Amino acid sequence: MSELMVVGAVARPVPLSVADLRKRWPAQRADVTFHCATSGPRHHLFQGPLLRDVVLAAEPGFHPARRKDRSRFLLEITGEDGHGTVLSWAEIDEDFGNAPVLLATELDGAELDDLGSQLVVPTDRCGARYISGITRIRLGTTG
Repeated sequence: MSELMVVGAVARPVPLSVADLRKRWPAQRADVTFHCATSGPRHHLFQGPLLRDVVLAAEPGFHPARRKDRSRFLLEITGEDGHGTVLSWAEIDEDFGNAPVLLATELDGAELDDLGSQLVVPTDRCGARYISGITRIRLGTTG
């Protein structure tokens, strides 16, 4: 599995492997059930660092004390298969939504080193924003 890259409006673009994610940030746990349209409820236990913490380490190009500045940033997450999604920074920011979005390094106790990190949005009812094999996290602005 190739590394994922944190790029875009950051001072330090960062390449990261699943092992790096596991070593550099504290792991959070997310015990989630999402509803799949084709196979019904799916229950999984994920573990990994918060997306917010990983992106903050790349030194985002916003002024950390200015809420309005932070709220105009978006995160585009892309997987190895081309599937992607967009989150607003405000969704994961502690002063706004504070959603515990993870970059999973483990799924149901199995390490994801060979498959790549997975985006986990525990507050979602369905799993459409669960991106597997993340290759890129791009921080940008709304304009």
